[in-house]
Amino acid sequence: MKKITVQLKGKLLIPYSEEDLQELKTFGDNQILKAQLTGTRRQRSLQQNKWLHVMLRLTSENTTDPDWDTPDKVKRNVKMAMKFFENDVIVEGNRVYFELRSFAFDEMEQNEADIKYNEAKLICAKKLKVDPKELEARAKEE
Repeated sequence: MKKITVQLKGKLLIPYSEEDLQELKTFGDNQILKAQLTGTRRQRSLQQNKWLHVMLRLTSENTTDPDWDTPDKVKRNVKMAMKFFENDVIVEGNRVYFELRSFAFDEMEQNEADIKYNEAKLICAKKLKVDPKELEARAKEE
């Protein structure tokens, strides 16, 4: 089961981001796919989520730090810096584990999404040593 975000344009479903397109390419041409679709509350939320993921990718592509060199590592590090944890804590032996929350647009109300988006932007910009507005502008160009 793969989760792919698509956007309805006319009568076509179009992959929303490059990552969604790559996931979709794992299926064969003319393969029939079974889908379960839900709409978003606000289109802006989906756009904001796309920009966030572009900023994560840009950060990974523009650093030599091996702990930040993939979008998944950047996402994890940003969430850790934000203390963006689920409420549940897992205790195993002498270790405590926190589950990271999702940035997904359907997981947060718009006000929280705005705050977390800006916080993530600041963390990525600081890592790249660029102005946050410049990073956001580059993300919105894509």
